[in-house]
Amino acid sequence: MINWREIPFVRLLLPFISGILLYIYLPGYLPQQWLLAVGAWCAGVLFYLNFAKTRWQWRWLYGLCLTGLLLAVGWQRTYRHDERHYSDHFQQYLQDENQIAGYIQQLQPTSTGKARAQLRVAAIQDSSASWQPATGHLLVYLDSKALMAWDYGDCIALQARISPIEVAKNPKSFDFARFMHFKNVHYQAFVKPGDYELVAPAEGLHPMLVADRLRDRCVAILRKHFPTDNELAVASALILGYRDEITEEVRTAYANTGAMHVLAVSGLHVGFVYLGISFLLGLIKSRDRRWKIARTVLEILGIWAFALLTGASPSVMRASTMFSFIIVGRALRRDTNIYNTLAASAFFLLCLNPYYIMEVGFQLSYLAVLGIVYFQPKIYKLLYIKNKLGDYIWKLSAVSLAAQITTLPISLYYFHQFPLYFWLSGLVVVPIAVVILSGGFLLFITDMIPGWSWLLGKALYGIVALVNQAIFLIQQIPGSLVTGIWISFGVVLALYGIIAFIIIAINTRQFRWLMAALGGLAAVGLAHGITQWQVHQQSVVAVYHLNRHTAIDYFDGKQLVALTDEDAPAKSLRFAQEAHRWYRRSHAPHAIDLDPAAAFEVYQLGKITLAIVQNAIQTDLSPSLSVDYVLICHNPRVALEALLAPFEGYQKVIFDASNNWRSVAQWQTEAATMGIRTYDVQAQGAWVLGQ
Repeated sequence: MINWREIPFVRLLLPFISGILLYIYLPGYLPQQWLLAVGAWCAGVLFYLNFAKTRWQWRWLYGLCLTGLLLAVGWQRTYRHDERHYSDHFQQYLQDENQIAGYIQQLQPTSTGKARAQLRVAAIQDSSASWQPATGHLLVYLDSKALMAWDYGDCIALQARISPIEVAKNPKSFDFARFMHFKNVHYQAFVKPGDYELVAPAEGLHPMLVADRLRDRCVAILRKHFPTDNELAVASALILGYRDEITEEVRTAYANTGAMHVLAVSGLHVGFVYLGISFLLGLIKSRDRRWKIARTVLEILGIWAFALLTGASPSVMRASTMFSFIIVGRALRRDTNIYNTLAASAFFLLCLNPYYIMEVGFQLSYLAVLGIVYFQPKIYKLLYIKNKLGDYIWKLSAVSLAAQITTLPISLYYFHQFPLYFWLSGLVVVPIAVVILSGGFLLFITDMIPGWSWLLGKALYGIVALVNQAIFLIQQIPGSLVTGIWISFGVVLALYGIIAFIIIAINTRQFRWLMAALGGLAAVGLAHGITQWQVHQQSVVAVYHLNRHTAIDYFDGKQLVALTDEDAPAKSLRFAQEAHRWYRRSHAPHAIDLDPAAAFEVYQLGKITLAIVQNAIQTDLSPSLSVDYVLICHNPRVALEALLAPFEGYQKVIFDASNNWRSVAQWQTEAATMGIRTYDVQAQGAWVLGQ
C-alpha cells in the first residue's frame, strides 16, 4: 500500500493542480472573492489547529483545510499568472493602428518565409500619441531580414495593427490561439517592411544572448563537418536543440518511427548530460563533505549550462529542474523517494508557471519518467538473458515499453497515431544518441585542432548518416505507423484508470482491483461501440476554411466524398481536413475536382442539395432550381441578386474563404436588405451541417 508519509509533495501537488485546472476550465464560474475567502478561512483554521492541543483529534479537518487552501492558491496563482489581468497590460491602449516598443525574446523562421518574433512589450503609444509604460507579450511577424540582423534582447519599435490571435477556423484542427494562450501570449501583429526599426541592441552579457551566440558558433562548426542537409539537421537538433535546419523528410521519418523525441532536446538529453557529468566527477574519489557539496553544485551548473546552450526551451528547462531536484535529493538523503522528488519538482515548476500543466511536453515528460521508474524494473525481470548484448538490448526495450505504458493514452489523444516499431527505433537511436551528443561536444572543444577535429567530424558525420539510414529503413517497413486514431478525453481518463487499477492490483495482490481494471476496459469497449454506431449514422457536410481555395467534405456514414479545387495545395488541404476526417473515422475519400469554368454546379449530398457558384451567371435566368444551400466561391464580381438568380428555396448562402473580404462585405449588405441568411467562412470558420 501507499505510504503517504514518504510522498508528502504528492499530497500537496494534487489539490494544487486541481485549483489550476479549476481556473482553466471554469474561469468565470467561481468568483475570485469566494476563492480568497475560502483560502483565508482554511489558512486561519490551519493556524489555529497548529497550536491546538487536540489537533490529533481534528487531523481530518487539518487535511481538509490544507486541501482547500492549496486548491485556492492554485486557482489564484493561475489567475495572477494570466498577463491579461495585469493593470498595465498593453491591451488597454489598443487602437486601429499602434506604435509599440519591446524586447525580442524569441526569433525564428516560419514556413511562409517570414520571421516570427516574441516581443516583451515595454511601451505603447496611447490615443494622444504619448508613450505609456506597458507589459505583456506580443507575437510579431516580420520579413526574414530580421533573422540576420537581430539578437535576443534587442529593443525594437514597430507600427502595426494588433489583434487577438485567431482561434482555429476548421473543426478539430490544431488551435494555435489556445496553444499560445498557455504560453501567455494572446495578441499578434503582422508588420509591413519598413514599419519597424532597431531602437537599441541588447545591453550587457545576458545569459540567453551569450547562449544564442555560442549556439550559432557551434552550428557553424557542425556545418564545416556535415556536408549534407539531413545529417546537419539531425546533428544540430540532437546536440544543440537547433531545429531550423530540419527538413520535412527528416521530420516525417523520425515522427513516423517514434524517434522524434531524440530531435527535441528534453529529458533524454539532460539525463545523458547528467550521467556524463556524474561519471566524470565520480572519477574523483573523495569522502570530504565539501567535495560532496561541490559535486552537487557542479552537476546542477552543468545541466543548466546545457539548458542555456540548447536554447532554454520549456521542455529542457522542465527536465533540468526535475534533475536538479533529483540531484539535491540524492545529495541530502540516499533513500529519498523518487516519486516525492518528482512531485516536488512539478510543484515548483507549476508555482512558477501554472500553464505548464496544459503543455503536452510537461505531461509526457512526467508520465514517461513515472512509467520508467515503476514499470521498467518489473518488465525487465520478466525475462532473464545471460548474453550481455542481449541483456542490454532487453534493458533498453524494457525502458521503451515502460515509457509507452504511461504515455500511450495521452499520445493517442494529442497525436492520433502510434508508431508500431518505436522499440526498434529506440534500440537504434537512444544508445547512438549518447555517442553523438558526447562526440558533438568533443568536436566543439577540438575545433581549434585541425587534424583531430577533421577526423572526429568525419566519424560523427558517418554515425549520424547511419542513424538516418536506419530510421528511413524502419519507416519503410509495412505497417510501421497506425494513423487516424481518435479517442475522447473520457477514454483517456478511463485508460489511465485501468493503469492505476493494475498498479494497485500488483501492489496489493487483490483480485478486486484487477476486476476494476477489466471493468474499465469494458467501459472503453462500450464507448468504442457507441462511437462506431454514431459514425454509421452520420450525415455531415463541411465547408472548410482554406484561403483562396474551396474544400468541401460530405460524410455519409464512413463514406466520404471530397469536392475541391484541382489546384488546391495538398499540404493546406491536409491541415484543414485531416483532423476532422479522423474524428469522423473516414480516411479514403472519393475525390471530385470542381470545374473552374462552370458558372455553377449542383450536388445532392444526402438529404440536402448544395449549389456551388464560382463564376458570373446569366442575369436573365429565372428561379428554376430548388436547392437547400448556396455556396459562393472564387469571388465572382457580380451582385448577389444575380448570383442567386437561378435558385429558389435556399435556407442560407455561404461565402467560403476563397472570396475577397470586400466582396463578402458587399454581398452581406445586399443579403440583409433581401432578408437572406448568410454565413462567412472567412470570419466565422468552417461551416458544418449535421452531426
